[in-house]
Parts: sequence; structure tokens; C-alpha cells
Amino acid sequence: MPTLDIFNDDAFSLSSMTAKVNKLPYVPGQVSKSKLFAEDGVATLTVMVESRDGKLSLIEPSPRGGPGENVLKDKSELRSFVIPHYQRDDAVMADEVQGVRAFGTETEVQTVEGVVNAKLERHARDLDSTLEFSRIGAVKGIVLSKSGATLSNLYTEFGITAAADYNFALDNANTLVRQKSEELVIMIEDELDAPYTGIHAFCGKDFWQSLVNHKSVRETFLYAQKVNEQLQRSTDTIEIGGITYERYRTGKKATAAAGGNAFIAANECRVVPMGVSDLFITRFAPADYMETVNTKGLPRYAKQFRMKNDKGVELEVQSNHISLCTQPNVLRKGVASA
Repeated sequence: MPTLDIFNDDAFSLSSMTAKVNKLPYVPGQVSKSKLFAEDGVATLTVMVESRDGKLSLIEPSPRGGPGENVLKDKSELRSFVIPHYQRDDAVMADEVQGVRAFGTETEVQTVEGVVNAKLERHARDLDSTLEFSRIGAVKGIVLSKSGATLSNLYTEFGITAAADYNFALDNANTLVRQKSEELVIMIEDELDAPYTGIHAFCGKDFWQSLVNHKSVRETFLYAQKVNEQLQRSTDTIEIGGITYERYRTGKKATAAAGGNAFIAANECRVVPMGVSDLFITRFAPADYMETVNTKGLPRYAKQFRMKNDKGVELEVQSNHISLCTQPNVLRKGVASA
């Protein structure tokens, strides 16, 4: 006769549960969905970022057959970042499956598995929200925890000062938004000094409303909406002067889950270049289990342990990740008005 012994069932091993929690429906935010961040796993608990002071320079003419111009070696710096550990603890009690299975049947593992999966799915969503919040932090240059503690200040780490807020002056009906956008693109290009595929702005709700209802944008936005509806594309984006603006959907629940810290503040936008190799990175470290020592990190892990009193099993879900911008000097914060 079967018993509530999921502890020894292969369906609840570390490898099976970890595979399962990584296959559960992903609920990303828009930064994660944009594929801005290059993901990879590492076998260590820290990541090293090497920066080189490579500069473009002209070459002075020299006599044919003679010596050429000497070139100084590029300076490089290594910076180490500790990968944060995010863990959620839960449990499945015997009473939770009492009455939802027929005692003595052969289907008990499947019914218990359903309870476990429901818990894993909830925690997986929370871990994904945490990952999105850390990526938003990298886009801002300062990564915060739920409590508001600073996990990584990229400006301090790289020894630079954050750029001043860029004022779009959307409260002025005479502002030419296209001109303001083009000006900001040039500012970012000068700092980036590398090929890119586009400039993207993630907009808070009030900034977005001020933007699309501005005198110089309104007509263009209404036309873009009609085109996007016909092509069944998102109507929450618009391209102006080389920048693709996107309304970032935060919502009260997401803000509350982040301890009241807004993902993107209502009256701002965060502007970043797209398509630059290793400009934005996410690295996953291995879990703190004996089985995962020196293995390549996965986005999420799940494990279960039998309780000492045998009244249930304890569940543990975790993720070990860090998201960074390796050139925070290119990051820009736009505000609707001063």
C-alpha cells in the first residue's frame, strides 16, 4: 500500500524538481521580455567584469620604410561582484493532501505532485519578478533589494558619476519631442562609442501619457496605433527621433511586492542602447547544495526535505543571479518636466 512518501520518489528529486520549476510558466516583466540582458550560468559565486580603456584615435603619417607610431597598451580593470542568493521556504503538510486523494490508491504521488506544483508555480513567479526588479536596477545603475538596500551601485563600482536627468520638457506645448529625442540619442552614442541596434526607453505611466498626448506627438501616435492594431502588434510603443518609447506596466501589486519601490517611477523613463554585446548581462550561480557544487548555475532550483516529525515535507526554491550594466555611463534617466 502506498504512503505519503514523496521524499523517496524520483519525481521529487533535486534534478526533477529543478527541471520542473524551470519549465513552469514564466511571468517576465518587459525588460526581461526585451532580451536586453545576455544570460548565462557560471560555476562560481562571483562574477568578474573586465573593462578596457580602449579609445579611438587617428594615426599620424610616417615615412615609408621607417618606424611607425608607437601605441600604448590599453589599460584594463577587473571588478568583482558577489552574486546575491534569493531563497523562498515553504512546506507541504500531510493535512494539505488529506481528503484530496483516495487512501491506498496508486495515484497518490500524482495528487501530491499537484500540490507541490501549485506552490512551485507561485514561487517561480516571485523569483521571476525579483529577477526583473534586479534588471530594472541595472538599467537604472543602482540595484536594490525588496527592502530598499543597495545591492550594487554600478556608478560607484565603476568610479563614475550618474548623468544628470534629461528633461524632455513635455509640459511645454512648443517642445519638439523629435528634436529632444535625437539630442538624447547623440548623447548616448558619444558615451557608448560602439555599434548598436537601437535606443529603447521604458516609460512610467505619467511620462507615457505626457509623451503621447503632447502636441508634437499626438497625431503620430494615433497613426502608429492604427498601424499596430492592423498588424496585431503592441500599441504601447512608439518610435520618435531614433528612440522606441514603451509604456512600462508596473501596477500596484508589483510596486507593493517590491516594498513600495517603483520598478519605473511614474514621471520618468529609463533610456538604454540595444544590441550591444555584453553591455547588459545576467549571470546565474549554482545553488548551495552538495549536488550543485562547481556546476554551471541554472535560473532556478527546487528541493524538498522530510520534516523531522514526518508530518510533511519542507520545500525550498531558490535563484542565485546578478544583473549588471558593464558601461553605466551610457544609462540615461529622462523626466517629463523639471
